[in-house]
Amino acid sequence: MFVDEAKISVEAGKGGDGCVSFRREKYIPKGGPDGGDGGKGGNIVFQAVDNIHTLSDFRMAKHFQAENGVKGDQNNKTGRGGQKLVLKVPVGTQIREVRTQHVLADLTEKDQEVILARGGIGGKGNAGFVSSVRQAPSFAEKGDVGEKLQLDLELKLVADVAIIGLPSVGKSTFISVVSNAKPKIAEYHFTTLVPNLGVCKVDDREIVFIDVPGLISGASEGKGLGHQFLRHIERARFVLHLIDATSNHPMEDYDVIRKELDEFSPELAKKPFLPVFAKIDLTDEELETFLIDEFEKKYKVRPWKISSATHEGVQDLLREIEKQLPIEEKEIVEKVEETATVVEFRPAETDDIDSRAVLIERTENWWSVSNPRLDQMVRQTDVDNPEARQRIYDVLKKWNVLTKLEKKGAVAGDQIRIGEYFWEYRG
Repeated sequence: MFVDEAKISVEAGKGGDGCVSFRREKYIPKGGPDGGDGGKGGNIVFQAVDNIHTLSDFRMAKHFQAENGVKGDQNNKTGRGGQKLVLKVPVGTQIREVRTQHVLADLTEKDQEVILARGGIGGKGNAGFVSSVRQAPSFAEKGDVGEKLQLDLELKLVADVAIIGLPSVGKSTFISVVSNAKPKIAEYHFTTLVPNLGVCKVDDREIVFIDVPGLISGASEGKGLGHQFLRHIERARFVLHLIDATSNHPMEDYDVIRKELDEFSPELAKKPFLPVFAKIDLTDEELETFLIDEFEKKYKVRPWKISSATHEGVQDLLREIEKQLPIEEKEIVEKVEETATVVEFRPAETDDIDSRAVLIERTENWWSVSNPRLDQMVRQTDVDNPEARQRIYDVLKKWNVLTKLEKKGAVAGDQIRIGEYFWEYRG
């Protein structure tokens, strides 16, 4: 089944918890802390592949979660990191965040990868909290949570040439003749219900064609599944517009499609294109000459003529397409090859996650204190452990948050809220 839209949720792995352990060996009665750190949670990675042409894998499965990191162990052993989860999608898949509809990734190249949800960092073991004033810490950090996202996936097939026209003008027959595509062909409207891709070799150049299901008047407004079809033309670099030479009103047929392209996307309507009269095996030379001359007179563009049934004019048309088809910028390709194929993305990521620019606000019942790094430390704190809670209070003192609270009017006994937890201000 061809599916070109999907809505899913993804969740990166949680970091492994740190370990609380003390070295206990024969002849070493007072060994120090040796609890290791937890492993990092697995990332959610999207990869574009060219052997998949539909989003049907995401039709039933809606939630995807990467592996959690493993807890640290004694003897300063760090837990194993969680395995990343690689979700394979067709080349041409665009990924948006559901709430904002912001485009997070546009995968237009084979093997292109993007990290969209990063796993939580592992918690420090108690060995990581040893200091001159805390020589035997009895607490460790919890692993941080992995990032969660609600995503819209939309497939816009990538092709060099889009073949468009009204239903039954011969698009499927043409792509079956010039390429390896095997679309369903019959003498009735809307035989093609999904786009078909085909590869054609012209001289030494491979050209990818896409046969877009027949458009109708109102397609730009969604009629006849217009939006679903039109999106697949957007990425094409060239448009081949087929017109039925046997139609009673070929010029009007042409105007209908051009109008829909312009209303759907002005940029789409401006793409390089060739108008082509098809089915000339069913007409005579006098009619063909009349149609071509009238078309050129009205639109200032001289159309081509072909017959997919007899192959008349097909090879000459392919060479003309190859001649007019814009060549992709080599510099861009080289740049992609030279840079890392994995692009990291983190929602709401700040440049200074360790910055001590703390936001302090007074609410009716407590003082709200927030900072990305501080919020993260609190999430990883075992709030039931008094020593772990004291560590957060020590951080507030070190970052001068307590001094700022005092200047703002805080008094002993006031509550300080950080994330979902509270600390008491001692004055």
